[in-house]
Amino acid sequence: MKKQYYFPHNHRLITKFDFSNLFNKSRKINQQDLVLIVKPNDKWARLGLIVGKKTAKSAVIRNQIKRVIRESFRQVQCRLKKVDIIVIARKPCEKLSKAKIRESIDKLWEKLLV
Repeated sequence: MKKQYYFPHNHRLITKFDFSNLFNKSRKINQQDLVLIVKPNDKWARLGLIVGKKTAKSAVIRNQIKRVIRESFRQVQCRLKKVDIIVIARKPCEKLSKAKIRESIDKLWEKLLV
């Protein structure tokens, strides 16, 4: 039986409070094109995304970056501990292909799991 992957509403960081709370006393994992900000919580793995207009001027590209990161999170969330995660895309992401973005985020997940 194939495992079902999901990303329900309660696994997302949406509110300003969620984001500001995470920026205080959190751990950062840096890479050239992506940054993970991680803080333990008492629920389950939750994800927030930041892809600004300075990163990618086109909304199509910003949404494409978000889709790739969300899909990767869906597949790895069962292995993640109870953490809140913000993924921040940097300027080099705009020029990367979907495969390269996926490779980059997968490397960050592996660093987080260690």
